[in-house]
Amino acid sequence: MPFRSIIVAIVLVVAWLMAGRQLAMLVDRFVTTPAVSLPIAPLEYDGGGFRIGKLQMTFGATNNLRSDIGLRSDSSNRVILSSGGKTFQLGPRTNPVDPSGRPEIYFVAEPGDELSFASSRSLIGWPTPFEFSFMLSHSPWWKRYVYYRLVWKKRSGARLEMRWRYEQDYLATSGWTEPAMMWNGQTGLLRIDIAQG
Repeated sequence: MPFRSIIVAIVLVVAWLMAGRQLAMLVDRFVTTPAVSLPIAPLEYDGGGFRIGKLQMTFGATNNLRSDIGLRSDSSNRVILSSGGKTFQLGPRTNPVDPSGRPEIYFVAEPGDELSFASSRSLIGWPTPFEFSFMLSHSPWWKRYVYYRLVWKKRSGARLEMRWRYEQDYLATSGWTEPAMMWNGQTGLLRIDIAQG
């Protein structure tokens, strides 16, 4: 009987090492940690995505390609986001157009807009005992996902929602790293939804 228990334990450990990431993603579909509100300002578009507060939120999708998102200023100096044939008016631009063509756009919400930006993380992580990084002096022991959600509502009823999944490493010497877009086919912009009012 003890021998059978040892075999079962070994099988479970091997399965966890091989499929831990997939298990974490499965659990994340149903439950994550409670969402934590994050600063919503300042707001910036830098050519590759948004900077919301201090966080860089890429427009790169999980297929490592840029999502179908465009930003422009209209004749009233309002910043317009477009995706999938739909548009959403973000708010007034606060910096002038750069004559050299740099893409940075700073903008603010319009009076009456409701914005929320929050993060949550996976309830479970997965071990990475065989992962080695030449870029880091220490390889991660564990990984987990962190999710970000931006919701922007207009008085007209128009609504923008964007959701990202980033990855976080656990290092024995310093703990959890800052969540990051890893360009690994697992992280990036998961969804963008625009509903007209």
